[in-house]
Amino acid sequence: MGVFKEEKEFKRVIFNVEVSIAERLEQAKERSRTLGRKLDVDTAVDKALEKFLKKAEKKLEEVEEEQEKKQSKKLKLAEDCTAEQEPDVGSDTDGPAQ
Repeated sequence: MGVFKEEKEFKRVIFNVEVSIAERLEQAKERSRTLGRKLDVDTAVDKALEKFLKKAEKKLEEVEEEQEKKQSKKLKLAEDCTAEQEPDVGSDTDGPAQ
């Protein structure tokens, strides 16, 4: 059991928020202060961002895998095309075999 609270490192990030949401948040903060309480907005934002990031990271992985498949398919097609255009290595003559 720890005696001291473990400190977390925080990074301040500024987001654009719709005016109506920002105004409602300010009103809620003021109402909570009049009741002698404090809103825990930071935890709520952290949880929401964590949920969003999990979805975003999953989607990004899917998109990257899709791009890799397309890239490897294009590379294979290019290799097949160049292989068809290359002359036979063992042939000494330019004409048909005699």
